[in-house]
Amino acid sequence: MARNKSDTSYNTISILSLTFRSSWRTLGDVFGEVTVPDQPFRDERADRRTTTLFLFYLAALLSVIAISLVAKIPSSRTLLFALAVTSAGAAIFFLLRFLRTNDEREQQTNYRALTFAFTGTLIFSAGIGFLQSFGLHPVSWLGIPALMIILWSIGLILYSWRYR
Repeated sequence: MARNKSDTSYNTISILSLTFRSSWRTLGDVFGEVTVPDQPFRDERADRRTTTLFLFYLAALLSVIAISLVAKIPSSRTLLFALAVTSAGAAIFFLLRFLRTNDEREQQTNYRALTFAFTGTLIFSAGIGFLQSFGLHPVSWLGIPALMIILWSIGLILYSWRYR
């Protein structure tokens, strides 16, 4: 039987592989089992949502600061009112942009957070109204929107933890 040259080279490679395989060391041999940790992926949609929500809070805060400075700086009253209205409009724009990017689960989370905020504000307003009948000093009207934003934020945190 005639032997091919390719059969000989294959057998030679196989013999070399078997001969030297025991002396080869791999990373698995040196370090044990090597596991690669989960690499977080870059979620641009989540980054945009976080940025939009941050801009909403920033615009709302700017509006509240401008309104509260109107009484303290009467000479700049018109400018401060214009700044307050502009930043409130920007806050509404950023809030609507944030809410449009939600999927079903996030819409449910926002719905529950808004329900939490409106219920909390209703209870707070009723409690303050009741206490004012006993002579408590009235609360500024700026306190209600600020309270609603704070309660909505707390509701977002609570309900997002619940649905994880």
